Amino acid sequence: MDKALELIEKLGSSDDYFERQKAAWALVNLGEVAVDDVAGALEKGEFSDLRYKSAWVLGKIGCPRGVEPLCRAMLNDPDHVVREWCAAALEAVRSQDAVPALVLAMKRDSSKDVRLRAAVALRTLGAAEALSGLLGHAEPEIRGMAVTGLAKIGHRESLPDVARLLEDEEMEVRRRAAAFMGEVACDEGLSCLARALQDKESIVRSEALKALGKIKSEKACDLALQALKDQDWQVRYTAVTTLGEIGHNKALDALVEVIFGPDDEETRAWAAWSLGEIGDERAIEPLQRAYKTCPTEVMKKAKDSLVEVFGLEI
Repeated sequence: MDKALELIEKLGSSDDYFERQKAAWALVNLGEVAVDDVAGALEKGEFSDLRYKSAWVLGKIGCPRGVEPLCRAMLNDPDHVVREWCAAALEAVRSQDAVPALVLAMKRDSSKDVRLRAAVALRTLGAAEALSGLLGHAEPEIRGMAVTGLAKIGHRESLPDVARLLEDEEMEVRRRAAAFMGEVACDEGLSCLARALQDKESIVRSEALKALGKIKSEKACDLALQALKDQDWQVRYTAVTTLGEIGHNKALDALVEVIFGPDDEETRAWAAWSLGEIGDERAIEPLQRAYKTCPTEVMKKAKDSLVEVFGLEI
C-alpha cells in the first residue's frame, strides 16, 4: 500500500482523533502526489467523516486537479457537511474553474450553510460576473448574497443593478443593497442612499446611514442630518453616530441640540462622542456644559471627548 492510501485508511478508520489529525496533515504534506487518492476517498468514502476530511485535505493542498472532484462532491454528496467543506476547499484552491459549480450550489443546494459557503467562495474568487448574474434570481436570499458578494469585492460597476434592488419586495435585500453603497463608497451611491433613507423599514434606513458614514462627504453629512428627525429612535441613534464617523463640522449645532434635547440618554451620549470625533473647538463649551448638567452616560461621553480629543483636564 502506498503512503497516501495508508494515511487515508487511518483517516477513515482510526478511533484516535489525534491519529486522524496527524494523518490528515501528513496527506497535506505529501502534496500533489496524494491528490488522486484523496479525491477518490472524497467521492467514494463510505463515511461522511472521511469525505469531509478529504475535502479539507484537497483544499489545503491547493492543487487544480482537485477542483473537478470537489465540484462533483459539492453538488452530489448526500451530506450537507461534506458539501459545505467542498465549497470551502474550492475557495482555498482559488481556481476560476470552480465558478459554475459554485453558482449552481448557490442556486439549488437545500442547505443554507452550503449556499452561504459557495457565495463566500465566489466572493474570494472575485467572480463579479457570476454574482451579478444572480442579482435577478427568484429567491431573495440568493439576491441578497449576491449583493453582499459584490459589495465585498468592491465592484462599482454593479451599482446600477444593485440600485434597482433598493425597490426589492424583500427588506433584507434592500438592506444589503444599502450596505453595498457604503462598501463601494462613491458619490454615485449618494442618490441611492437618499432613497434608502425613505424606506418604510427602519433597519434599511439605519443601514443607509451606516453606508453614509463610510462615504464621509459633505453631501453624506447633509443626508445624515436629515435623519436626526426620523420617527424611529434607532435611526436617530444611528444618524448621531454616523455624523461622528463622517466628521464634518456642519453637524456641530445639530449634535449640540441632540445632547440637550429630548432623546434617550444613550443617543444624547453618543452625540457627545460625535462632537469629539468632529474635533471642532467650538464643541468644547457645550461639552463642558453637558459634563456639568447632563445625565450620567452623557456626562461620561462628554468627558471622554474633552479629555481624549481636546486634551483638557477634568
